[in-house]
Amino acid sequence: MALVCMFSIQTKAQDVSFSQVYANPLYLSPSFTGLSNGSRLSLSYRDQWPGIPNTYRTFAVAADHFFEDYSSGVGVMLLRDDSGGGKLVKQDISVLYAYEFEVFRDIFVRPGIQFKYAERNMNLVDAVLPSNQGSDGVYIPGSGSDAENYNKKYFDAAASGMIYSDYFWFGVAVDNIIRNDISQTDIETYNPVKTSIYGGYKYSYLAGRSKREPQSLTLAFNYRLQQGFNQLDIGTYWYINPMELGVWYRGLPFASQGGLQNNDGLIFLLGINLGPVRFAYSYDLTLSELSGFSNGANEMSLIYRFNQIFKRKSSRGAIPCSAPTYTGGGGSKYKRRSRKIF
Repeated sequence: MALVCMFSIQTKAQDVSFSQVYANPLYLSPSFTGLSNGSRLSLSYRDQWPGIPNTYRTFAVAADHFFEDYSSGVGVMLLRDDSGGGKLVKQDISVLYAYEFEVFRDIFVRPGIQFKYAERNMNLVDAVLPSNQGSDGVYIPGSGSDAENYNKKYFDAAASGMIYSDYFWFGVAVDNIIRNDISQTDIETYNPVKTSIYGGYKYSYLAGRSKREPQSLTLAFNYRLQQGFNQLDIGTYWYINPMELGVWYRGLPFASQGGLQNNDGLIFLLGINLGPVRFAYSYDLTLSELSGFSNGANEMSLIYRFNQIFKRKSSRGAIPCSAPTYTGGGGSKYKRRSRKIF
């Protein structure tokens, strides 16, 4: 019965949410595509509620590159969300594009777009349905199941816009903008539009000069609205090379729904930056009624930057973040600031 409930909930559920929001920049917003000085590869794994059997595991891999001569970023992303021990799987592959232009000195705007091919697979062949259980909820041996495998394929899209400088960023992304019927029954069910509003501010209180390591404090947020669900992640990162510490809060306690407070959890993050590589681990401490059962959530991310080639002699902006800054190259006499996020 628990599996059946999970399937019915997941059919109307919200999209995947990563705790390390800015370690999955292409998933957050197409505007982040190519936001580096060259090429970037990112990997993420999330295990949500490991204390409850057959819950949620999510994998994401993305690659993107910035074509400086065209002020354009191009990327590709694969996402797989596994629920119920493989009973319900959502996977998709996306291509993304972002264009960058300067509106004021050192202030840039980035519109972006994403096109996605998605599959939603439901395997109920081995599921225990209510018809296979007695009145006491115990499985009836030999009852069998006439359930089938269900598969939905569809195309979707997302669009976004972002403004940023060396010290702040603010953007909006809208996902699931193509109306698709994702129901496995005769009752039409549509994947609800998801809107994300995100931003932040970086304060560098110690520059990396005179053999001193750079230090900075970053405040950031990500607000999501999807159908009747809304959620806010807000937190801070403290960076002192090569370490990175973060604390986030997830919830909207003053906007309770159905008599329940939206008070989800605290997120603790530890990251290490080693040259072009950044690795981070985060743990979600559950604050809701699931705290005694879920064991929170574990999430790991890896970002690798390569082919970081500098061509232009003029300075460009950098997305405010706690990652270390690498200055110019290619023989330019001008200082070149990095263009990257966590």
